[in-house]
Amino acid sequence: MFKEDSSRTVRRALAARSDAPDVLRALARDPDRKTRQILAENPACPPDVLIALVEDPHRSVRWSLPDHPSADVELRRIICRSTDEVLRRLLAERPGLDEETKATLVRDHSPDVRAGMAANTDDPATLALLAADADPKVRAGVALNALATTDQLRLLANDKYAVVRAVAVKSGNLPHDELRRLVHDRSVNVRWWLATGSTTPRSILRMLADDPHPDVESQARAMLRDDA
Repeated sequence: MFKEDSSRTVRRALAARSDAPDVLRALARDPDRKTRQILAENPACPPDVLIALVEDPHRSVRWSLPDHPSADVELRRIICRSTDEVLRRLLAERPGLDEETKATLVRDHSPDVRAGMAANTDDPATLALLAADADPKVRAGVALNALATTDQLRLLANDKYAVVRAVAVKSGNLPHDELRRLVHDRSVNVRWWLATGSTTPRSILRMLADDPHPDVESQARAMLRDDA
């Protein structure tokens, strides 16, 4: 039988075929990881084989599944139930997810999964839900999303956690009045990121050049020199 062919080269070539679904099904449990990797990346791989590969023992095989052109709702449903947190996060970072998948992942127990979704979702309603997430890592992810609104960024710039405020600064999209307020932020890290930003206005940098912390002061002065 072909699946028992001792040549990995032969089995890998078979895994790339587009005209033999039964051959592809037989290769889903092939002992050669590269063969299964090629199978998982084959656009012609049948949906039921993709589902079987969700439980593949090697992460590189599993992690290629969310990007597969034939990934459907059923495959995403299985991925959402996977114990592989990275696999779920890779799915959460995909644009154009169906409503069921979005609704499931926005409630995922892992902050890393929700943070990945927050930074990459193309759905404003999902982004709004994640902006109110209890975990600061998730709220920081919202600040990285290009769809974050000015109102959302204002809220994040006033978050009680410095890590969220710092990421809001790094977004480069905060209004000028928020930047002026953050000049006096209690967190040195927030002020340092403000002094580092390529879009930080010179008027803000001049204020930071008098910062009581030497790291912030020196960074702001360096930015002013470089922009002179």
